[in-house]
Amino acid sequence: MRLSFTQESDFRQQRDFGQKISATFEFISAHWRGLGRALLFIVVPAALLQGILSGLMQKELLLASARRNGRGGGFLGNLAQAGELTGSPYYWVNIVLGATFITLLVLTVYSYMRRCLRPTPSPEPITTGEVWAEVKARFLESFLSYFGLVIVIIVGYFLFVIPGIYLSVVLTLFYIVLVMENTGFGATISRCRQLARGKWWSTLGLLFIMFMMLAICSGVIGGVIGGIIGAVGGLLGLNQGGSASSFLSVLAIATSTLTGLLSMFFYPPLLIALAFQYFNLVERHDAIGLRNLVGQLGQAPAAAPTAAAYRPDEEGEY
Repeated sequence: MRLSFTQESDFRQQRDFGQKISATFEFISAHWRGLGRALLFIVVPAALLQGILSGLMQKELLLASARRNGRGGGFLGNLAQAGELTGSPYYWVNIVLGATFITLLVLTVYSYMRRCLRPTPSPEPITTGEVWAEVKARFLESFLSYFGLVIVIIVGYFLFVIPGIYLSVVLTLFYIVLVMENTGFGATISRCRQLARGKWWSTLGLLFIMFMMLAICSGVIGGVIGGIIGAVGGLLGLNQGGSASSFLSVLAIATSTLTGLLSMFFYPPLLIALAFQYFNLVERHDAIGLRNLVGQLGQAPAAAPTAAAYRPDEEGEY
């Protein structure tokens, strides 16, 4: 039986590996319009800006590489190239925009799912305004948490690598915990470690399978798009003579922009799968869904919407 994911009990269930993947695509099938609309208005502008700036940064990298080849290679040449790259304003703006894009994407997906956690099924659609209100309320904390997580994971890798690998998997649950439980930075990390205890390998397996599925799709589509752009440039003669530099710049910007837009299709399924892993782990630890069901025992069911009353001599809708 396919779930509509319009009430809390649809989410708070224990699921095995296959059920979590099935639930991911069932949720997308049921909510692609509402979630897609929220992503379109909230995340796409940031994705476009980040893609354009990433392309400009790649253009700077190509020019720096050409200058380095003219001066000679070696360690000093590579060091000079790195200095030129980090000295570019595009580099730092791109980092900020990249963090903004990731934060908006994660918050939009998880805020939408949070709005789905209703006590009883409701046919009312979730509006973009409702999602945006939650995203705004959590944006600054989540944006700063992004850099905090990067620092924590880097420190973990410096500590004999293994802690970094462990934290890289555990902290994939960070944002779903932050949104659903409204905890602070340190408390969220502790909660992630608590939930992943004994389930680290299953979380890694889910990440690996979803990432491989999405990476194959992304690679195929990205290769096709890159081939089309390259073929068009070849037909127009943009990759020859003095036009080559301009063509490479356009190619870098177009590819980066399209890559950012493609991530709109490939990251949400991964985030949703992690959300169902979170609900599965919470149910195993806290049995919230089971306690909610027990609490509803003996209560009168919610009244179903009824049509207008008919007189005995009326035929109703028939």
